[in-house]
Amino acid sequence: MPRVSLGDGNMLPAVGLGLYYTPPGAVAQEIVREALRLGYRHLDTAGFYENEADVGRAVRESGIPREQIHITSKVWPEAEGRWVEDGFAAVLDAVNASVAALGTRADLYLIHWPVNPDQRIEYWLALEEAQRLGLARSIGVSNFGVAHLQQLIDSPRTSVVELHPFLRKDEIEAFCAARGIRLIAYSPLARALRLDHPSLEAAAARHGVSTAQALVLVRWSVQHGYVPLPKSVRSERVAQNVDVFGFELSAQEMAALDALDERLFTEWEEWGQLDPTALP
Repeated sequence: MPRVSLGDGNMLPAVGLGLYYTPPGAVAQEIVREALRLGYRHLDTAGFYENEADVGRAVRESGIPREQIHITSKVWPEAEGRWVEDGFAAVLDAVNASVAALGTRADLYLIHWPVNPDQRIEYWLALEEAQRLGLARSIGVSNFGVAHLQQLIDSPRTSVVELHPFLRKDEIEAFCAARGIRLIAYSPLARALRLDHPSLEAAAARHGVSTAQALVLVRWSVQHGYVPLPKSVRSERVAQNVDVFGFELSAQEMAALDALDERLFTEWEEWGQLDPTALP
């Protein structure tokens, strides 16, 4: 699989397997094993997902050299307790817990969301310390808007947000492009809510691919320079979602997809479909 550069010069595979909503235990282990067998080398997990240990076990049992596999994980700041009182130590403890669960350091650690405005710089400094200690190869943020990114002393070189044709983040995209920050796109399939859109069907028909495979959406992300993280617990869909390097969308097709933005947020149901990038 092709690799792209993170903003710090480290490399990661151009498409990853998202593991949000992947049940911990046997299901997560089997999906990761199958993904690795199919050629995936980029796995996206988090402490919040409760499947880090399963990811680590599947990686160890795969027989694939660890250095060939990129693992991303995330620390989830809470809005109370130690995360407010001693955020620096809380982040380091969370990173160490993640390393223990995975059985290895992650290649990329992220702050999962921009809670606690007064502690954000403290959290970022703690991630920098984790990197200095060798607990993280690269560091970045997730669900941060432009104002959040500007608040940090040294801009992260990697930022993860929900991105697909039905949810564009023009301001964030422009800010990151100007600063060499690599954007990683979660929910690139918009949770299959718009696979019957005429623009998707037309592009899929021209390229001989099925919208059910969501290849057009994943390819759209790749051509924009994002790193998409499609997710599924069905092995046939896992196989299909990575098969995006045998065709290219035309400029006209990209423009048609670019015009579909409808502010369709597909995650964060527990918080009323909020846009975390717009938090204070």
